[in-house]
Amino acid sequence: MRRRTLTTLLALALPLLASGCLAAAAGAGAGGLYFTTRGVGQVVEGDVEQVTGATRQAFSNLGVDYKGQKDSDEGKTREVYGAVDGDDVTVGLEPKTDVATKVEVSVRKNAVAWDKDMARRIVEEIQRLRQQG
Repeated sequence: MRRRTLTTLLALALPLLASGCLAAAAGAGAGGLYFTTRGVGQVVEGDVEQVTGATRQAFSNLGVDYKGQKDSDEGKTREVYGAVDGDDVTVGLEPKTDVATKVEVSVRKNAVAWDKDMARRIVEEIQRLRQQG
């Protein structure tokens, strides 16, 4: 019975491993980068104010023009706006705990195209800056 269960689990996991879905799911669950339909996200250490500061610095470091920000839900969540090479940048910030913030970045090229590579670079820069303190 035990061997049959193991064989069944392997049979189910093999297609996921081959497609990379299992690795992506494991990375997302471990606090790593994850992809959305329009961009990239990650949970970053720090409250919304600290991560906002890192976002503004990341914009500066990567040549993104800061355009403003908007708070919602009585200041608990925030969107930071920018532009790079004519593309619209939006960084959504949502507290997950008192010391961790979910960051989701989208870089909109036009009505139907998104630059996930640039979004990933922005998230990685925010994370790097927060790790530095």
